[in-house]
Amino acid sequence: MNTNKIIKSIRGQRLLTQDNIAEKLGISRQAYNTYENDLLHCDLDLVMKILNVLNASEIEIDKFLNALKQDYLSCSQSSNDS
Repeated sequence: MNTNKIIKSIRGQRLLTQDNIAEKLGISRQAYNTYENDLLHCDLDLVMKILNVLNASEIEIDKFLNALKQDYLSCSQSSNDS
């Protein structure tokens, strides 16, 4: 999924680990890992908290939201085809 790649990329650019982000969110690294790998099924509030902790720029947030839309549309199309 595109959203996962974008979050991982932003985190990598900031030289942050999953542990760093999890600690700032007050959750375990395992929980954060689950969120990072399945952002499409997270609450938007949580996604925005993650972007805030990453100190994402407006451009990065726009890029993420566009990818989220594409991921959602792909997922919706797949379930309609089934």
